[in-house]
Amino acid sequence: MPLINFHSERLNATMEVHFEEFAKIDLSKIITIPCDCKSGIYKVKVTYGRFIESIEFQEYELKPHRKVKIIEDNNIDYRYKSVERTSLNSFLIENPDFDDVIFIKNGLLTDASYSNIALFDGKNWFTPESCLLEGVKRRSLLESGKIKKKEIRVNDLHDFSKIAFINAMRDFEMTYNFQIENENMFLNLTQEK
Repeated sequence: MPLINFHSERLNATMEVHFEEFAKIDLSKIITIPCDCKSGIYKVKVTYGRFIESIEFQEYELKPHRKVKIIEDNNIDYRYKSVERTSLNSFLIENPDFDDVIFIKNGLLTDASYSNIALFDGKNWFTPESCLLEGVKRRSLLESGKIKKKEIRVNDLHDFSKIAFINAMRDFEMTYNFQIENENMFLNLTQEK
């Protein structure tokens, strides 16, 4: 399972913040892939409190983005991965004509609702310094040097020609050219692996 060590580290760091006492968890030792999930793409959902509560396997479909709403919210906070996504999901519900939303916090680009983002300036890929959630794929791409961190404001978007939505299930399988009109981002698929 790719990135499993990063997932374990993030899970344990989250538990350390929320619980005085807990036993460290190594996800590679407790997750067993069921036979019916060995082909295809599956997302593993681990629900936990002080202990692991459940492990679920869900088929994953890589969905394209076509139209993304840019929303400013200076109060949004999602620094710990959680099943409680009401604040993030409410923006999608309020904007049903859009495939996703990208959040601006304190004037800076952060993340989309289900992913970190990376922007291409013609030479390098950059991810916003001010992400909402330190995603494991983002961390992996940063450590490998494939992307770099940069403070990015909405007005800086014209400096970039492409965008990618990255999370544990996706990185550069789909990249998009984009144009901005008002607070809307319109995307055209440029690459699909």
